[in-house]
Amino acid sequence: MTEQFQFTDKLKRNLGIMMLVGAVGLVLAFLCYTDNNHSRFWSNVLVNAYYFTGISLFGMFFVCANQLGYSGWITLIKRIMLSLSGFLVIGGPLLLLICALTWVGGHNLYDHWTHMLHAKHMPENFTTKAIFLNLPFWSGRIVLYVVLWILFSKLLTKFFGREDLADPKVYKKSKLLAAAYIVVFAVTESFVSWDMIMSIDPHWYSTLFGWYNFASYGCAGFAFTILLIIFLKSKGHLNQVNENHIHDLGKFLFGFSVFWTYLWFSQFMLQWYANIPEDTIYWTKRFGAGFKFTIFLALAINFLLPLLVLMTRGAKRNFKVLSFAAVVIIFGHYVDFYNMVMLEPNTPVSAHHEGGEHHAANKSIEQILYAENHAAATEHKEEAVVADSKPTELESHAAATHSTEEASHTTSAEGHAVDAAHAAHPSGHAEEEKVLSYASLGLVELMIFTGFIGAFLFMFFLELAKRPLVPANDPYLQESIKHQI
Repeated sequence: MTEQFQFTDKLKRNLGIMMLVGAVGLVLAFLCYTDNNHSRFWSNVLVNAYYFTGISLFGMFFVCANQLGYSGWITLIKRIMLSLSGFLVIGGPLLLLICALTWVGGHNLYDHWTHMLHAKHMPENFTTKAIFLNLPFWSGRIVLYVVLWILFSKLLTKFFGREDLADPKVYKKSKLLAAAYIVVFAVTESFVSWDMIMSIDPHWYSTLFGWYNFASYGCAGFAFTILLIIFLKSKGHLNQVNENHIHDLGKFLFGFSVFWTYLWFSQFMLQWYANIPEDTIYWTKRFGAGFKFTIFLALAINFLLPLLVLMTRGAKRNFKVLSFAAVVIIFGHYVDFYNMVMLEPNTPVSAHHEGGEHHAANKSIEQILYAENHAAATEHKEEAVVADSKPTELESHAAATHSTEEASHTTSAEGHAVDAAHAAHPSGHAEEEKVLSYASLGLVELMIFTGFIGAFLFMFFLELAKRPLVPANDPYLQESIKHQI
């Protein structure tokens, strides 16, 4: 049973057009949006590279998890999910490029800590984060992640393509390799979510952020797998894959959507209820900067749609319904990552560009920004009001400028300190205050997203064409063929 996929010129041309659309979007983002060191360009690169890299990693994880669990049903689609890892040779280097340019100030994605950590007035309780967000240590971790990911993608796709997989000794080795990757995935997936996404706003944290990212990878990974299997079947491939296999993938897609919602609600409800500035600042900044619509758009797509559309057995076995849900969910989780990344880099130019040297008049505001609890925030707010009550002309102007530029990064506790600074200079910077964020989920973002989808699919099909679609010598092949639910 040898079934080989042919990557046709027509398919390459169509995907090439998608990538061209993305390239045009990247050029527009770079040339037309020059604010904050081309922040809209680099934040789009980060969102898409990170999102599709996570999907690639999840495909390998799911295969390895089933391999360790002696699962047979997945055998017919094993090569499909493994081939999702093809994008790693693009996504990994893009993450390394972002890492390298951080050293030379080529973008502003991590200015919030690369500059602030060297400020004179740094709260004592930021010491641990300062150790973790040390540029050489941070860069070394990311290089290690990418090297391990690409190494395992080559090992797994090559090993599971062996013809002697029916040999008990070889099959046992496959389980050892699968176990090793699951450990690597569990550690690197959590760490890279902290290093490349959470560290954009280093004074905010979530103890379940790694799980939250994992759930998004899973939803998008299952959605892509469903769409790709249905596409391949429409081209005459995978004839032995039936509605039972698709039903199982639909159940995983629905289950991971509910899991993602549980984690979303856990972050939102618990952080809002606890009312700790370092927690609630994530939401207050986004709600005040025009992200409220996209936040609840992502929630509606990623929870309500699966709940209303994929609940029934019939929906999970209907290829058209499942395809529609999969397409929308892929976009929904892109919007979720958009919400995570886009605010801080695209906020109007702030004190990050002062090289980390803050005026003494701004000390209280800086400490509030990194406050560990509400009491500390309140105390520093009062100090700011007292300090600004009789300012010199130079100090008043500095405080007003800093307060305006940091407005999008402050909590509700900071608001009074900002108002006090502006009271000293009523003229303020009215025009700058109107711009809460340069980010926008517009045509440019959709073009870039389309281009990355094209690149992701191109690398997927390129990897898929290297080996037969069905592992003919897999000991669980017959169980997969006869799979019934």
